Amino acid sequence: MNTFKTSLLVPLLLALTVTRQGAPAPAQKMPEVGKPAPALRLNDHTGKIVTLGGKTANWSVLAFYPKAMTSGCTSEMCSMRDALADLNTIGADVYGISLDSVQDQAQFVEKQHLTFKLLSDPDGSVATKYGVLAPGAEYTNRVTFLIDDKGVLRKILDKVNVQQHGADVAALIDELKGKQ
Repeated sequence: MNTFKTSLLVPLLLALTVTRQGAPAPAQKMPEVGKPAPALRLNDHTGKIVTLGGKTANWSVLAFYPKAMTSGCTSEMCSMRDALADLNTIGADVYGISLDSVQDQAQFVEKQHLTFKLLSDPDGSVATKYGVLAPGAEYTNRVTFLIDDKGVLRKILDKVNVQQHGADVAALIDELKGKQ
């Protein structure tokens, strides 16, 4: 191969193999309903560490969303805020999760008067465990996981109506708890 073709080929191959710095491992499949949910340890919007996994006092709602302060994510998180009293009454704790920084999450909480924890997953490690982050992606998919008080994944919601998601989740948890 001549030098000209080689000089073009090497940078092209390098460009194809480089991903954004700190990219997580390739996305895994989503965890299985009926199996223990993957544990997580992330900072919330105040910088405090939140650890979830195994038995808890309440059900956990893990709402992965693409990007803080965008229109769809704002609608979704505000619907969770608006349904929070119902969710708390039926024994559910809500956690919004995105790749946004702690500072961005804090601004989102303040601007939208959110009354639940937003978790920062800047390296995408938890999103990868939950199968909601494609390799090299800059945003998570919009997916919500409902985990019971024993730490078992009970439902995956990958089709979300952002305007009424909170009310939909509250009704679904109430229904699922009735079946236990």
